[in-house]
Amino acid sequence: MATSEATPADDVDGTNVASSTNDDCEVSVCDEGTPAKNCFRLVLLGSSKVGKTALVTRFLDNRFDDKYTPTIENFHRKIYNIRGESYRLDLLDTSGNNPFPAMRRLSLVTGR
Repeated sequence: MATSEATPADDVDGTNVASSTNDDCEVSVCDEGTPAKNCFRLVLLGSSKVGKTALVTRFLDNRFDDKYTPTIENFHRKIYNIRGESYRLDLLDTSGNNPFPAMRRLSLVTGR
């Protein structure tokens, strides 16, 4: 059984593609040249201190921080090249103890 491994684009060509300001995937091409159909957003929601940030850190950087730092809201973007196609993944790591209901509503609306 053949498997294909996802490779972050910044590891492939040596440039950092994560510093982008255009979050609109509704256009035909994302700002990095990724087709809109290949743009995905993931919003992590949950109670505080359950490991949302630990999962994101492990997924993106393959590391684990054993000291706890409360999260307000973190946004991460990675570009992956899989079988010759470019895919963009936006991860929104939210706070479990969110005193601002409008922020949570916005997080839910922008995620897909």
